[in-house]
Amino acid sequence: MRVGFEPKSLGKKIEKIPQKYILIVMIVLVIAFLAALYYFLMMPQLERKAKVAKEYAELQMELGRLKSIQKNIAKHRQEYAQMQELLQEVMRQLPESKDIPNLLRSVTSVTEETRLKVKQFEPKQIKHTDFYSELPFEMKFQGKFRNLAAFLDGVRKLERIISVTDFAVDAKGPPNNVTVEGSCSANAYVYLKQPVKKAPAQGAKKANVPPAKK
Repeated sequence: MRVGFEPKSLGKKIEKIPQKYILIVMIVLVIAFLAALYYFLMMPQLERKAKVAKEYAELQMELGRLKSIQKNIAKHRQEYAQMQELLQEVMRQLPESKDIPNLLRSVTSVTEETRLKVKQFEPKQIKHTDFYSELPFEMKFQGKFRNLAAFLDGVRKLERIISVTDFAVDAKGPPNNVTVEGSCSANAYVYLKQPVKKAPAQGAKKANVPPAKK
């Protein structure tokens, strides 16, 4: 016996379902979708960031050891070159500060490729650490679930490390044509060749300089 599938019949059945049950189903689907995004896309990115930071610190220590034995550089030349290659590989994932415009353009390019409409893109104050800076920015977006998923996957595949957090998503529209609107925060990581000097405390008093003699 062949069973036919009629979209109109299915639509009529959906219309008979009380709106509160449809709303509950939509909320459950949104929560499940966000949980899946975090587990499969965000957790690997955060783990990657921690791994790169650890590798960078270890490589810096090793390079310092190798530099201290420059008298025997001929003996250790090959080992030093290998460590430099590994360090360069890590640095490729952490752009220098002059690369920030290209980094932001790459994020914008991903939104265009995935057809996720960006309603607002706002860079925030840069946060400095010992050897890298965090460039936070906030986004407000609109699109379909597939656009959002494709955008997050595209960001994950970028050569540079960018972590996306703090999702807030609202589903709108009928069940057969749901649109999502929301916002998120993200961090891009920028390599520092030299540590940033910390600004003096605000309460620090200025030294009294005696006036020049006439």
